[in-house]
Amino acid sequence: MALQDLTDHQLNPNVLEPTALQDLTDHQLNPNVLEPMALQDLTDHQLNPPEDPQSGSSEPDQDPDASKMTAVVAPSGLVPAALQDPADPLPGPSTLDPVAPKFPGASKHRRITDRTHFRAACFTDPTPVPFDEIYEVGEEIGEGGFGTVYEGISKFLREQVAIKFIPKCETDRYIEIPGCSKPLFAEVALNLLLKRPPLSPYIVHMLEWFEEDDQFILILEYPQPCKDLLKFMVNNMQRVNESQTRRLMYQAVLGAKHCLDRGIFHRDIKLNNFLINTKTNQVKLIDFGCSDLVNTSGYLGDFTGVCPPEYYKDLKYEAGPTTVWSLGIMMYSMMCRCQPFKSLEDMTHGSLSFNVRVSTELQDLISRCLAYLPTERATIEEILQHEWFQQGQMSGGAQDQVLTADAANWPQ
Repeated sequence: MALQDLTDHQLNPNVLEPTALQDLTDHQLNPNVLEPMALQDLTDHQLNPPEDPQSGSSEPDQDPDASKMTAVVAPSGLVPAALQDPADPLPGPSTLDPVAPKFPGASKHRRITDRTHFRAACFTDPTPVPFDEIYEVGEEIGEGGFGTVYEGISKFLREQVAIKFIPKCETDRYIEIPGCSKPLFAEVALNLLLKRPPLSPYIVHMLEWFEEDDQFILILEYPQPCKDLLKFMVNNMQRVNESQTRRLMYQAVLGAKHCLDRGIFHRDIKLNNFLINTKTNQVKLIDFGCSDLVNTSGYLGDFTGVCPPEYYKDLKYEAGPTTVWSLGIMMYSMMCRCQPFKSLEDMTHGSLSFNVRVSTELQDLISRCLAYLPTERATIEEILQHEWFQQGQMSGGAQDQVLTADAANWPQ
């Protein structure tokens, strides 16, 4: 029953006790010795890849037709209407032209061949007023390979926000999107695509952005009070049951689906990239620093998230099956409090074991998400229609379907 830090380092399997909850985050499985009930770090580094990989480019050579994208529609009854309220009215586009990037990486971009009218929910141009005239910077929230995030507050609206500072570098990626005459910094461009209406309540959206000589500054929503799902599960590992896990994972799946529907591959789906509002238990996906456009022909090499088995086989992977794999890892970890695989060999053979408290329906869903062959995995749509999620639908009031109604009774 030892509770250990689930954050920035991956399983050190030699010292795990059977029910120990361990770090799921920044380093991948050391597959040699793991105990079955150890919950370990599922985040920033994946299982040690094969030696001397022939890494290639993750740049897609074909972009989706955004006009074919569909809105995220949640099955009725599982998530309260309050979670699906539309966002604030969309501000109109700015008449200012984008600031020309200082670095030569601006020429390295791809075009989205979307001929539909592009409506951005925030300015496609950087805010022309100096950043420090509008925002005050508070304490640091987190730091990663793509920038540092701080608490912040607007000087005029007194609105709490998260502020992400991203230093410029020569290797920055730029993407050209419809409605903007020049290529934009990739993370900005992807956030703008996510703001195409209808907005998803399961995404932390960018409110506006700034460009300075040496950095980009992104102003993001900041749910209050909140913590990431990893910390939430660590703090409440003995008190979150399967019904509650279902409601949290349902929102996480919808957030991941919204990305794919908008032609965006998040690439780093994991527990600590979801925020939970601890008053309402609303879940939102964050951090698009390593995201990319969906490439229908797949990717080769250069992966930073939770690597699927096909990556270890030939360094190739695709957006949909990889996202489903990551969601399966999340579901297993939340219910079993441990990593699903002891080693790369276990992953290859699909060896999964479950504790007695996991229902047969959930075992089936997780097994389908963690199928070794990507062609045999469930799709996002099949996950949402699975029997385990359908159990959370309205059924004569017998189910605990309302998320916010019992939020006060949840562990904080």
